Amino acid sequence: MKLSDKGLTIKDLDFGTVDAEADRRLADYFISTPQVDQSLRFRSAHFLGRKGAGKSAIFTQLLRLATERYKESVRVSLMTPDQYAWGAMKDYQEQGLLLEQAHTNAWKFTIAVDASAVLLDVSPERLDENARKALDRICKFVTNNFGENAPTPTNTVRTLLKGLNAFNLEAFGFGIGFERDKQQQMLTPQVIDLLLDAINAVCNDLGVIVAIDRLDDSWDGSEVSKSLMIGLLKATKEINDKYSLATGKGIHVITFLRSDIYQGLQFDDKDKHRAIEEEIIWSPELLKDMINARLPNNISVDEIFEEGDMRGGIAPFNYIVKRTFLRPREVIQFLQECQKRSASDAIEVSKDTIRESEERYSSWKVEDLKQEYRRLFPYFGDLVESLRQTQHRYDSVDEFLALLEEKAKSLCEKYSSRELMMRLFDASIIGVRLGNAGTARFRCEDADLLLPAVGSVYIHQSLYKGLNIRETRS
Repeated sequence: MKLSDKGLTIKDLDFGTVDAEADRRLADYFISTPQVDQSLRFRSAHFLGRKGAGKSAIFTQLLRLATERYKESVRVSLMTPDQYAWGAMKDYQEQGLLLEQAHTNAWKFTIAVDASAVLLDVSPERLDENARKALDRICKFVTNNFGENAPTPTNTVRTLLKGLNAFNLEAFGFGIGFERDKQQQMLTPQVIDLLLDAINAVCNDLGVIVAIDRLDDSWDGSEVSKSLMIGLLKATKEINDKYSLATGKGIHVITFLRSDIYQGLQFDDKDKHRAIEEEIIWSPELLKDMINARLPNNISVDEIFEEGDMRGGIAPFNYIVKRTFLRPREVIQFLQECQKRSASDAIEVSKDTIRESEERYSSWKVEDLKQEYRRLFPYFGDLVESLRQTQHRYDSVDEFLALLEEKAKSLCEKYSSRELMMRLFDASIIGVRLGNAGTARFRCEDADLLLPAVGSVYIHQSLYKGLNIRETRS
């Protein structure tokens, strides 16, 4: 069915917003993916994806999705540590402990306090005697320390910075002002476990999910930031290992984190986290489903475009997807630009409009990539610019390395050309074609793809217009 059959124009369509937090209609057209299912199974813990891949979309819908699946047997807390909480957490240290372990302790305590808050409205009638006593201790602890206000990561960590004596732990058998003579008394595993054990006792009959998002908002790439992020990942795993059950009961912590930040973190036992990692990757088919869900009933995405293929024998929507890094945000951005450039009475997006929109969209992608990776690599913008007005294809890895050594000479003197090439490859700015067979492959399509020693090298099509890339023929 065409838009004209419904009396609609391209201007009447609503593709949604590019940021999930601001999309009021997201629940209406949210589509389930394998990663969504994993987020509700109490197995995966680290959900990784590039900027705009849909991490926050899952995060914002988690409460609704968990309620639909588990009803009242699961409680969800959505935690978004702001810059104040992040800054306070950075300052937390414990005498005699490595900063990384101190940050792990601080995160565990903050998560435990957050989990406590969502249990306050649990009806004691549904609990056994042991769980009721545990709930009483939790309620007393929260009331004694936060009054009528729900605890937040910011006020929890700020109080923690004053020392553990700043907390009233009467609920757990300690005197008011826990050992006040020890003014610098810091957090101890004993206190963390007391609180988590109390929560877990209540969770024999229900589950608590603590989800944490927007961790990159205050990320600056410093060593302290890395320690803080590693501390969170370790705290997540330690809590899940001890208290999470695959049945949906217990305490389960989920982190939503940019994959490029996660890949840059180095810490002991990172290999033990592999089993709980979940990469958020979209296929062209899933992206089509996402847009179809946002269109009027009986209208499919292929029907909103002018009939016929684009240059190269590719359908219009596939042409658009090929110029993205397979991220929902980019598809929406491109379609919204097409919509903006369409005439007020247009009932389809023309091929000319797609080509015109590509000019601006591609320039956005160049600037977006510079912003996305600048905190991981300060010279990333210069590296991207070294590709400007070059060609789209190189017959070998060595030919591309030679280009970098010519165009980014100062960077190659500071870093090896192979390292610079790897950074471009990890960001999917370049892809590879092995043995002159098949098509070019990019990491945005396959997170396990490795940079080979030999093969043809291609610039990603999303950047052709923005960087004035020349298309050459083999």
